[in-house]
Amino acid sequence: MVKLGLVFIVSTVMILGSIVPKIGGDSDKVDSSFVRDNNKSIVIDSKNNKIYNDDSYGSNLTFLEANNYCAKMDYLGVNDWRVPSYEEMKSLLELSRRPIAIKHAFKNVQEGIYWSSTKDRRENAWYIDFDLGRYYVAEYSKKFFVLCVRDAKSSEK
Repeated sequence: MVKLGLVFIVSTVMILGSIVPKIGGDSDKVDSSFVRDNNKSIVIDSKNNKIYNDDSYGSNLTFLEANNYCAKMDYLGVNDWRVPSYEEMKSLLELSRRPIAIKHAFKNVQEGIYWSSTKDRRENAWYIDFDLGRYYVAEYSKKFFVLCVRDAKSSEK
């Protein structure tokens, strides 16, 4: 009877192990279009021709402060940085990853909420929560992190 119970338990664990997704086991789901350049602290999205700044992130900013921060940023000798759109931010979500749901190439994005540049019809803008893997809108006065992006030029690919 004990052997039968042990066989049942081992069989159940093996079946459930093949069905339940592995938390943190993202090696088989790596998006190869996102590549990190550690020397420059950037992530290149070759599929969408974008370059994301992945330097260390500081304080939370309001929506307007976040947009001004990226617009005034002069990093790597270029100054055409901006806050990513809602669609660009959604493309960074990697829901199979934990504890932070962002593409593997990003190393400095913190668990938390990041602004997108996309406004809604009221005094709100869309945000992405890389901690919970969700998105919604918030008032411009809320303070969240910001991630800056720029379009890659053909000479930078």
